[in-house]
Amino acid sequence: MKKLIFVLAITLSAAHSQATTHLKYAGAKTDSVQLKKKITQLNLKLLDLNNQLIETRNQIPVDSVKFESALAKSHDAQEKSKKRSGQAVGGDMDDVKLAEKQAKIARKQTGEAEDAAKQLEKDRKKVKSLTKDIEKTQKKLDEAQAPTN
Repeated sequence: MKKLIFVLAITLSAAHSQATTHLKYAGAKTDSVQLKKKITQLNLKLLDLNNQLIETRNQIPVDSVKFESALAKSHDAQEKSKKRSGQAVGGDMDDVKLAEKQAKIARKQTGEAEDAAKQLEKDRKKVKSLTKDIEKTQKKLDEAQAPTN
């Protein structure tokens, strides 16, 4: 009887250790797959963010040129409006109408310059935001890869 209990205990102990080993291996395999999937997702996100950053950085010089051009046009329109207003003070009704028309043109040009300035500022903020996102994603990627190395 003692032998039977002893053999049974050894058999159960062996079966238990075999099951534990098998379960640990399956768990490690699942974790490895999940980790690889996470690393792949982070790499894709990092690639997308870098592409967006490149596009935005390439757009800044274009928007800067648009802003400078709109600013120059606005300044010219304001100068013309100022001259027309001076002529309208001592002139007739036609001069007043021309001054009013020139003032509308100046207002439109100024609005375009303001819009160009807002777009340029928006692009600059986007670059800062993308840079922060890239840093965060890179940090997450480094942390995910740390256990595998």
